[in-house]
Amino acid sequence: MIITPKTTSAYYRQQGLWADRQLHELLFEHADLKGTETALVDPANKQDLTGEAAQRFTFNEVADAITQLCARLFSLGIRQDDILLVQMPNIAELAFLYLAASRLGAIISPVPMQYQENELTDIIALLKPAAVIGVATFKHEDAMVCLLNACEQENHNARKMSFGQHGKCDQLTYQGVDKTPLQQSNHYCENRTQSGDDIFTICWTSGTEGAPKGIPRSHNQWLTVGLATYQGNRIQAGETLLNPFPFINMASIGGLFLSWLYSGGKLVLHHPLELPVFLRQLVEEEVSYTLAPPALLNGLLKNEALLAQCDFSRLRAIGSGSAPLDDWMVEGFKQRFNIEIVNHFGSNEGVCLLCGPDHTQSPHTRARLFPRAHDTLITRLIDPLSEDEITTPGKEGELQIKGPSVFDGYFRQPEKTLQSFTEDGYYKTGDIFAISTDDDRFYEFVGRSKDLIIRGGMNIAPAELDNLISSHPDIAEAAVAGYHCDIMGERIAAYIVPKEGNVDKAQLSLEDIVSFLKEQKVAVYKLPEHLEILSSLPRNPLGKVMRNQLREAR
Repeated sequence: MIITPKTTSAYYRQQGLWADRQLHELLFEHADLKGTETALVDPANKQDLTGEAAQRFTFNEVADAITQLCARLFSLGIRQDDILLVQMPNIAELAFLYLAASRLGAIISPVPMQYQENELTDIIALLKPAAVIGVATFKHEDAMVCLLNACEQENHNARKMSFGQHGKCDQLTYQGVDKTPLQQSNHYCENRTQSGDDIFTICWTSGTEGAPKGIPRSHNQWLTVGLATYQGNRIQAGETLLNPFPFINMASIGGLFLSWLYSGGKLVLHHPLELPVFLRQLVEEEVSYTLAPPALLNGLLKNEALLAQCDFSRLRAIGSGSAPLDDWMVEGFKQRFNIEIVNHFGSNEGVCLLCGPDHTQSPHTRARLFPRAHDTLITRLIDPLSEDEITTPGKEGELQIKGPSVFDGYFRQPEKTLQSFTEDGYYKTGDIFAISTDDDRFYEFVGRSKDLIIRGGMNIAPAELDNLISSHPDIAEAAVAGYHCDIMGERIAAYIVPKEGNVDKAQLSLEDIVSFLKEQKVAVYKLPEHLEILSSLPRNPLGKVMRNQLREAR
């Protein structure tokens, strides 16, 4: 499946930025050069997650697992351009699946483990996948039930597959595959038509509308953004990387998976996020680079007792983002441990800003600002009212971008694509920046115009929860907004107006709202943790809820 216009592809190929390389080829190249070296390490607590023992794999073993998993998928009917909806934790089998899909030419569409029927039915209706894939059990519970129920609810006849035995699914394996399917799949993979413009993933974002939006990204788009983060984080050949973010979005795929494929080092997996396990892996695996949310880094630097138990001598740098950084934290890790904090700002659509030691040694600048100049990303700020480009420091505007890392449009949603791009091809991010008054070579992040709540690194669309809570029989209207939390970055507060004469205000409780949302099969991370009962919601003259006033009133 190719959706990039031929003229766009030809231009980036002429610039030497795109070619016909695909992700699995990088892995097999490393296997040829360093086959017996350790390449991939399961999460230390895999036994608790899936019931399977944690394992370590060399490059040769990873290459063999990809080849055998390809054969198993091929025997189950998977071919080029087939879409695989995948809901799996960060385990080695997920990395195998990504690379096996790349080799087959199939398309991976990953979703968080937290998603339940409410989210999955919408995605299946839009995606119409050839197969749904998961693990048989997760934390001692049936991990396929939501995928299976969502398929049934949408009356969609996708092939059901799982790692581990499940009574309603075909079992996937990466070892012991018979000779005939191996020969057949090898012949297919070696002879299929391959392009770097082939779509490799369809990731998901809620946006502010509540409805999911699929974001197709090609091999070329991933390889471009991966190279930018690989270089911007100063990843060295053979380094050990630790990934604690779910393999579903820009942070994990572009920030760590691609860096691993470029560096040919060791990738250590972690299922988000258990701090004791995370810290133990940092030390035992001699990790040199990882990602971590700002709240975790702030809390860690303040915990002297915990720091006394940690050996960070091998840790060279940490990437962090999803919320503004504190300059004291950036400076603290540098002074105490000689660890560079690299500030990241990204999105599945292709935003890829980072500020590291190559850009500035100032902790204050590193925490707040992002370079305006990029090798492969063109950026500009646009005044939302006049639609003029902003060139004056201090004036706020919407960040717009284009370049070889930027996606081409939302999957099967042409109207949303049209609304999201300018006539001259820039993607309208909806993020508000200003040219820094301290140094006009940098942008300063101001806020999110799209009102997304980011809780523990997970994007939550307020409109989705507004609609669900408003459907409660005793509620006239409702809105949610994020509020600050030192641990999670943000948590969710619900603001409700009870139906007049239908219920006493005192009778509505947070527990009532949470129970109602659980009945709607809403993911747990979206559940409100604070409730405010109001006589009316603050609205602007156009009737839009002013969430900033809700936040300020709390």
